[in-house]
This record gives sequence, structure tokens and C-alpha cells, in this order.
Amino acid sequence: MQLSDLHYAPGPDVDLGLELARGIIDRLDPDLIIVSGDLTQQGLFEQFGPVVDFLTSLGLDRVRAIPGNRDYLAGGPGPTRPPDSDLDYFLTAPDTMLEQNSAERRRSTPFLEFFDDVDFFELTKEACIVGLDSEPVIPDDALHRAIAYFDGTSSKLTRIFCTHRSLMPVPGKKLKEGDILPNAGDILQQLLDARVDLVLCAHLHRVHFWQLEHDNHVMAVVNAPSLLDRSPGKAVGLISYDIEQRGRIRAEFHTLGDIPSRVLVDTSDRRRGRKRSA
Repeated sequence: MQLSDLHYAPGPDVDLGLELARGIIDRLDPDLIIVSGDLTQQGLFEQFGPVVDFLTSLGLDRVRAIPGNRDYLAGGPGPTRPPDSDLDYFLTAPDTMLEQNSAERRRSTPFLEFFDDVDFFELTKEACIVGLDSEPVIPDDALHRAIAYFDGTSSKLTRIFCTHRSLMPVPGKKLKEGDILPNAGDILQQLLDARVDLVLCAHLHRVHFWQLEHDNHVMAVVNAPSLLDRSPGKAVGLISYDIEQRGRIRAEFHTLGDIPSRVLVDTSDRRRGRKRSA
């Protein structure tokens, strides 16, 4: 199961949204809950606390999380201009913080007070799952480590990659600099070459999916909605993933309202095997 973009700040609407989400999660009872960033609105310690309490109530042992751009303190280290960028980037992407290096970045978020690392590597009986921090970009060494991790696992395991920043433009969403990772094409190609089956991303507060194919391998890319952002034109909710075995995945979007759930992608054969949920 994937939750994303809670943007938690105290308020009755937020508390109601979390309770509605809890009802869906309790009903589906997933084996693993992946939180793909933006747990908080402003990266404040006091905002992380209630979110972690909520996740703890769901069973923190089955939760894996990465931070999003909102989970870094606004007062953190100042940005430095990366190669091949210009001042327009900083003028058009005020919620994007570019830190000088990973060490500075990791000091600027309380995320690490609650979670072991900003990245996670998970191996289960059914899947190999990697989540990488994408703020402000995915470092090359982290991506190389992820690819090596996939390459070192059994070919029978479903390979899942997760990041916060989106890797694909969502139809109907006007993009600004920083919404999509600048090297998204290279990342997608490396994931395809590594035979990754499922890519989870977020940040755009829109739900959408794509299927990419390369060298006889099909990879599903899913962009998650915000769990709680009820801005006009946005559907809030979460996504469940049923995995029977490698190559057979069903992704379903569950809204927090009265709208029935919607299947995003289904490559499974319902006549075979027992489903496992993530």
C-alpha cells in the first residue's frame, strides 16, 4: 500500500482524513505500507509527531518511509546552484531546497528522529523494494546502490522502486521546475534495464499510471495522489497493490470519499496463486 503527501498540520479536517484512511487500511490489512514523502507541511518536529503516532497505530513495523521536499526544514542549509541550472529555477520552485551535499541535507530534517534513514532497502518473500530520498535529486551513488541491490536479488521477486519526486508528467497538471526530477529519463532507463516491475512516485498530488516497455520488459509507473489535500480538482486517497507473483500486479486507487475504488493497472491472472498485498 502507498500513502503520500499527507502535508500534516493540525486541524479537524486533517484528523478526519486520517481516520477515513485508517478505516481503508484496516479493511485491506496490507503487509507493507510505503509512505512516499511529504509527511508534514513544514518539516517541523511537532508535525512529525502526530504523523508517526498515526503510522504507529497502523503497525510501525510494516511501515517504510522516505522524506519529501516538505519534510525538510525551511530554515535548513541554503541552496547552491547545481551545474547547468539558472536563477529561474529558484524563482519558479520556491518549495525546492537544494543543499550542498547529503550530510547537510540530512541535518536539516527531523525525519531522522523518527526513521532510521532517508532511504530504505527491503527484501520480503515476494518483493525487493527500494525507496530513495529525492531531495533535491537522487544522488548517483544512491541510484547505483539501488540498481546493484535489485541485480543481487532473485529473478522471482517483484522489483519495486519508490521516490517522492515524480518521474513522469501527469496529464492536466501544469508543471514547474522541480516537479519532475531533472534526470528522470535516465533514472527510468536504468530501472527498465534493471527489470524493475513497479515504480512508485508522488509529489504532484495527482493519481495516474503509465506502462513502459523496453527489451521485452514492462514496467508500471504509478503517481500517487495526496492522502489529505482536498484542493479543488484533486481526489484524495491511497493506492493498494496486490502482488500474486512477479509480473502480476494489481494497483487500485481508494478515495477517502464515497467514490468506489478504481483499478489503475492489472497485469495479474486472478485464476492463479494467492495475492499478497503491499
